[in-house]
Amino acid sequence: MPHAESQVWKSHGWTRRLFLLGVAAGLIIAVIAALGPLRSGPLSARAVARVDGVEISRATYDSAIAGLTADKRNPLTPADRKLALDRLIDEELLVQRGVALGLTESEGSVRKALVDSMLQFAAAETAGREPDDADLRAFYDSRPQLFASSPQLRLAVAALPSGSPAIATMQMTLRQGQDFATAVASAKASLLPIPDGFLATGKIADYAGPAARDAALALKPGDVAGPIASGNQSLFIFLSGSRPGARLPFRAVRPQLIEAWRREAQDSSLETYLADLRRRARIDRKRP
Repeated sequence: MPHAESQVWKSHGWTRRLFLLGVAAGLIIAVIAALGPLRSGPLSARAVARVDGVEISRATYDSAIAGLTADKRNPLTPADRKLALDRLIDEELLVQRGVALGLTESEGSVRKALVDSMLQFAAAETAGREPDDADLRAFYDSRPQLFASSPQLRLAVAALPSGSPAIATMQMTLRQGQDFATAVASAKASLLPIPDGFLATGKIADYAGPAARDAALALKPGDVAGPIASGNQSLFIFLSGSRPGARLPFRAVRPQLIEAWRREAQDSSLETYLADLRRRARIDRKRP
């Protein structure tokens, strides 16, 4: 038996999985248990064990067994199942002892694990619900800019060698209110061969590089940006016009809609949970 236990413990790499699985739930349960009386009497139908009043749920045990099954090549034995439960009990003992020693207050990593677990717990109520087409359609209609293609831009890009004194000349000409063409001529800058028309942002990156594309996206028509380092050149970008991106069809973005809806639902659930905690708590604070 010692040999079989050692093999399960050391050879299959599932102990850490059990610990990570149990510690998150255990921290929460242990903190709650520390605030109230110990439970007594028969175990509930949803529990497989109880440690100083804190129950280990069957769901936690089943998850541990599933992880052990995935790691083992051979079918699980009764000894394996007993060992899995023993390890969960050991973890609960360690968690409760850590809480009693004040590790949730003094150890940053423990506090972070507890906070992360509580964030997951707070968002869990939305985890099982999937949006239907009505939910997604309402979400899509209320966010017209979220599911649109990139805008198209019309621009000119002038280039000067990095460190050239002409960079200061171009800056001074622009500050004097001269137009972009005049500034280019005064500095004897070179215009990049960009087509004269509205271009998708990907095309702008192809012609002038990602730095020019990113700078152009931050401009309004009539604005000039620069100098912007791009390789061994300094660029000046003049945006003469822009068109908003076309809205992508509902069906084309349905997978992205689902993910965005889930994220927002979880954020909303978390904010509701935190608002309730704030409302019930007594919070004293000093002005920062």
